[in-house]
Amino acid sequence: MAKTMTDRERFPDYFVEEDVDRRKCTRVVPMKVLVIGMLRTGTLSMQAALEELGYKSTHHMHKVFQNPGSECIMWREALEAKYQNKGRKFTKKDWDQLLGHCQAVVDVPAAAFIPELYEAYPDAKVVIVQRDPDRWYESCSRTVMKFSASPQLKILYFLDRWLVMRLAPFMGLLLTSLFGPKTDDPVKRRENWINGYKNAYDEVRRIVPPEKRLEFSLGQGWEPLCNFLGNDVPNKPFPHVNDAASFDAGIKVLVNRMWIRAAKQNLPFVVGALGIVAAWWMYG
Repeated sequence: MAKTMTDRERFPDYFVEEDVDRRKCTRVVPMKVLVIGMLRTGTLSMQAALEELGYKSTHHMHKVFQNPGSECIMWREALEAKYQNKGRKFTKKDWDQLLGHCQAVVDVPAAAFIPELYEAYPDAKVVIVQRDPDRWYESCSRTVMKFSASPQLKILYFLDRWLVMRLAPFMGLLLTSLFGPKTDDPVKRRENWINGYKNAYDEVRRIVPPEKRLEFSLGQGWEPLCNFLGNDVPNKPFPHVNDAASFDAGIKVLVNRMWIRAAKQNLPFVVGALGIVAAWWMYG
């Protein structure tokens, strides 16, 4: 009988907490691969594939969850500069600070900056991973949008200072930058998201010459990816992770971790309040 995996074994990224000031970092490994793949395009599978091929570390949104302090701040600054003309645009020095420990990037927020990253790292190879836009939107609506609108998350906004002060503002800016203002009109929301999705890919295709990019789908397996990158083909199946069911299970783990962190943050206030009530009850 196969051993049942624990949450920590299944979703190790959600149990890693770092406090690395990226502004004090610099590049320590060369940037080799830039993947333009929006959320819900198999980005965790691509991360697993690239790391299997030896590209350590491959940046994914989960890395922001692990080190939300300076990463959220720096990604917000990059988004504001590109999409709001606020502050200065990132230079190679900035990208080396933020991503200097990475040999590859997948997923957002990096996928929003492939042209800028390609300018900073012109020797890197670009992989374009795209799904049918309508199927992609349906996947996002069942996962990302459902999570962002969950009642638990709204309660946690009031309890978890990490979520309120760092992650939530960054995520809000990221989604509005890519997909336009938040709207309750389902037709307009679908139009905004699909247009933003297409625009991101079109921007990359305009800038990156055909010989420097690979149009790739996960169903093609190892061979076209390895041929393009110059790697040997691994003797194992291509990774396929984070389907809708896995996403839901991972979100439950992430939310439980948020509740634990919120409880630790608010315990002194609760104890203090109970002490005041007790004192009033006894001596009032």
